[in-house]
Amino acid sequence: MLKQSLKRSWLPALVTTVFVTVGTGCGDECVDQFDCRDKGAAPAGQIYACVENKCELRTVNTPPEEDAGTTTDAGTDGGTTTPAQTSAQISAFIAAPTGALATPQPVSGAFVTFIKPEVTGSSATEASGFFLQAEANGPAMFVRGSASTTAVAVGDLVTLNVTEKEIISGLNVAKTVTDLTVVSKNNDVSGLKVDISGESSFEDGGTTGIYESRLVTVSGKLEAGAGSGSSFTAFPLITTGEPSPSPLRLRVPNTLSTDLDLVLGCDVAVPTGIVWRFNAQPQVSVFAPEQLTITSCPAPKLTEARALSATEVRLTFDRRLDAASVEAADFGITPTVAVSAATATGNQVALTTADLTAGTEYTVTVNGEVKDTAGKAVDDAAKTAKFTGLTSAPTGASLVINEIDYDNVGTDNAEFLEIYNRGTAAADLTNVKLVFVNGDSTANPRVEYLKFNLADTKDAQGNAVTSLPAGGYIVAAAEPYFTTATLPAGTLRLIIKSATNANTDIIQNGSGDGVGLVDDTTGTLLDTVFYEPGNQNSTFSIATAAGTVSLNFAEGTRTSASDSNSAAGSLQRTPNGNDTNDNNADFAFVTTPTPGAPTP
Repeated sequence: MLKQSLKRSWLPALVTTVFVTVGTGCGDECVDQFDCRDKGAAPAGQIYACVENKCELRTVNTPPEEDAGTTTDAGTDGGTTTPAQTSAQISAFIAAPTGALATPQPVSGAFVTFIKPEVTGSSATEASGFFLQAEANGPAMFVRGSASTTAVAVGDLVTLNVTEKEIISGLNVAKTVTDLTVVSKNNDVSGLKVDISGESSFEDGGTTGIYESRLVTVSGKLEAGAGSGSSFTAFPLITTGEPSPSPLRLRVPNTLSTDLDLVLGCDVAVPTGIVWRFNAQPQVSVFAPEQLTITSCPAPKLTEARALSATEVRLTFDRRLDAASVEAADFGITPTVAVSAATATGNQVALTTADLTAGTEYTVTVNGEVKDTAGKAVDDAAKTAKFTGLTSAPTGASLVINEIDYDNVGTDNAEFLEIYNRGTAAADLTNVKLVFVNGDSTANPRVEYLKFNLADTKDAQGNAVTSLPAGGYIVAAAEPYFTTATLPAGTLRLIIKSATNANTDIIQNGSGDGVGLVDDTTGTLLDTVFYEPGNQNSTFSIATAAGTVSLNFAEGTRTSASDSNSAAGSLQRTPNGNDTNDNNADFAFVTTPTPGAPTP
């Protein structure tokens, strides 16, 4: 427990202190109170303060408290702690063992430098809280927001006792504290910030430890981002000190990454950020748009075109577009089809066209000056895309794999696959099998890793069913999924599991995996999708009632789209049920899963 209160000889103000100027000071230039620290201890009854960019001696007149100095008043009436002493206390905390501390570790006179907010959808280890630091060269520490009920803000000078410590992926965390007292507020902490753009030794885990929890600024160029825990994306950051491949990361919530259109090649600057860590990996973290400056990003690219109806085409770009820069005359389609309207929403453009011919392959080209929200025109090398006119629903039954979510954010405990009857008649499920294959299989012969009978399908009440009506859906998932998911009325259910996993990680999520519907009686594929780019062999030997048959699980071109472990979504046929017999043309990654319902 802290037995003494706190006054720093270089602080601008404490509680009800009144300053009286006694001279013009030392004449040394200063920007803030930090620049006067090298003056040392002031004479008794005085402090150094930065006034009009000059370090001046000022007399401190403190009104007597009720106890006239006979008791301790939560850090307001006695004691002096230097920045170096506070840093030593933080170092002692870092060196302390995890768990309940035998002796509480005091930290007296540290500044709150940064607040880490709650992020929706993040994991339990993604603690919110605040960071403490006393000197620009560190060290620094993180305190869980749940450690105390006392509210703090950036610029607060605080005292506390750490009573319990934990380590989260290498980060030292004060889990529980007592006696948290805010001594003063609105202190300028910018002097504690250091520029790490030139740091060149982040390959060394020891350097990560040096910068852990510290207030920093940095600038650089983003490499391709990847998931970094639930609801976060981390981008390798190329700086003057760390060329590609950089071990340094810029880590942001997924929502911020999406809102700011952060992509490979963007030049960014972090005016004020904090160093989080994942074991030896340093992660400069920001949580709000104002904490990140984007100086430049690559020109937008047209990544996909897809027919939504006989007169609608949806274009997808890799960056958000300026809606005012988009008009019908900016787009051309060959074979020639007139475009009568174009509307931009986010990174997509909806085209209204004359009638498209079913099954015909078209090419759409951006001919005009379509720009992103930063004012950059579409890249000349990426302004065309192909699409196929919609095919009509077939007569009779027609089962297709309509949607698959094989890689969830965080733990894969919400995987599912959706089967749709796009035909005009009910589909008999008696002899149909759902077969999963792994493209990396080296077995000889190469066989499926999972197989299920659609005859085991049940309705929501648990009754067995033998057919799927026209326009109907089956959702295949682990048993716990059906207790938490809200599925549309009439959706049928098929429980899937593996020999080792009954509830999670059932569907393979590597590149070059696939799934198909096999007619067991004839040994033929009814439908299949082989997902993610790669060169894996898509042919497998499948045992059926008609004998062992060799089946190719790639329909046309395998998908270039892939599921994501950093953003919610699934691979979906778009539009719903459309089947051109080409996986890449039929499937796209869509950020809103729709189990048991039409895809967009």
